[in-house]
Amino acid sequence: MLYQAVFSDIDGTLLNSQHQITPRTEQAIKAIVKQGIPFIPVSARPPYAITPYTEQLQTQQGMICYSGALILDKNLTALYSVLIEQNDLTLLNQILADYADLSINHYAGLNWFSNDLSNLWTLQESQITGLQAQIVPTDLTDVHKILVMGNATNIQQLEQKLKQNLPHLSIHRSKPEYLEIMNKAATKAKAIQFMEKLLNINAEQVIAFGDNFNDLDMLQYAGLSVAMDNAPDEIKQVAKRVTASNNEDGIALVLEREFLLI
Repeated sequence: MLYQAVFSDIDGTLLNSQHQITPRTEQAIKAIVKQGIPFIPVSARPPYAITPYTEQLQTQQGMICYSGALILDKNLTALYSVLIEQNDLTLLNQILADYADLSINHYAGLNWFSNDLSNLWTLQESQITGLQAQIVPTDLTDVHKILVMGNATNIQQLEQKLKQNLPHLSIHRSKPEYLEIMNKAATKAKAIQFMEKLLNINAEQVIAFGDNFNDLDMLQYAGLSVAMDNAPDEIKQVAKRVTASNNEDGIALVLEREFLLI
């Protein structure tokens, strides 16, 4: 099979444990891009936490942000957008007002807003992404994602409450301390489907790399789904192939084989 596009998760997949792209993986990605194969990041991250890597890799393509809620082209122009409905946002904000000690973060387009800029979780997220949050305005609309961070017990309690009140939303923990809230229509697989139309390809011609549960629908969808060795067993069982870990050039090993790079 001649694959025509590669979609990859970032954290735990494209990046190693030091939040870096290894030299061998960088070389392999740049080699397929030169062949005209799009390499498109698919991440829960906001846009400006992805652009350093698209610039490093010179991908010439867009990116899928917020786990599929927003697709931007290489100029950061929106191609596709799935927002939290305004009535849901209002109810969410009412419930979250009782949890002001947690780090409550609203992501809207290119912007990151937080309820407390000095919260230790907010500061830690700033260190990881290299971004700076702004204080959340009272009249914020057009939100793609809400991320709530705090200790695991509080996050689990909040998750249960939100699922009871808003069962139609996508509400899941990406880590024990991270609760992600989005429109259920925003998925990595649907975002890839949208990109396929732009690229004039189909699912069988797609390679997708992932390492965690928010990659599950993307791995079930892609023609060649590849789980990293650092992925949970449930993710490995869904993928068609398991490669080496994110610290051991797992992406490079697959690209070198499929695109005859060595």
